[in-house]
Amino acid sequence: MRFFFLAEPPSHFEGAWDPPKDFLHHLRALRLTSEEDFLLLLPQGGSLRARWRGQTTLELAGLCEIPRLPLLPVTLATAWPKGARADQLVVRATEAGVERILPLVCERSVAGKSTFSANRRQRWKRLILETCEQSRRPVLPSLAESPIDLQSVLDECPLATPIALHPHNWPLATELDLRPPREVLLIVGPEGGFSAEELAWLRAKQVQFAGLLPTVLRVEAAGPAGITVCQHWFYQLRAS
Repeated sequence: MRFFFLAEPPSHFEGAWDPPKDFLHHLRALRLTSEEDFLLLLPQGGSLRARWRGQTTLELAGLCEIPRLPLLPVTLATAWPKGARADQLVVRATEAGVERILPLVCERSVAGKSTFSANRRQRWKRLILETCEQSRRPVLPSLAESPIDLQSVLDECPLATPIALHPHNWPLATELDLRPPREVLLIVGPEGGFSAEELAWLRAKQVQFAGLLPTVLRVEAAGPAGITVCQHWFYQLRAS
């Protein structure tokens, strides 16, 4: 079933409702069929059942629970790419089922070292919302407004299993099979790699290391690929 995120809740939850003009335009652009049912996700949580009644009106049918997808809780702590590549990272990580994105500052980081501007945060928020609607994901992931340093990353997810993605280690799926997690913290360094001191710190903190492919991925590709492996592993586990 389709769903849409609302910026403001309706004044009532049952009966005919004339939606705001921008939302109405969006519905018309999608060419919804007459009498099509869908969900409206409320900004403070919960959802409404709704039906398209034609060119201008929706029929609201009361509150209901938000559907839950079988996704493993995955936090991505990643070095930040430059420019439009950051948009790609946000979109692909959202598609892959990330729960939380933490921009990470490493010794060799070249971008994302300070608090992001309000315009960039607003853009990424819009991209996350649009991506969730397109990929039929009813719960928005969170994106931290300011980057954190590597030495603080474990404190952000104390219950998660930390795994650093680093080339030439055994595959991530093997690591998941060996030590099945309930929650994962994926740590991705910059394209220059973690420094020797950072690698030593990660090992001292007993962070596990895993790889993805025989090739070396760019930072905006590595994190989403790692999330995809985690979610595929979890999906197979639930299906077995």
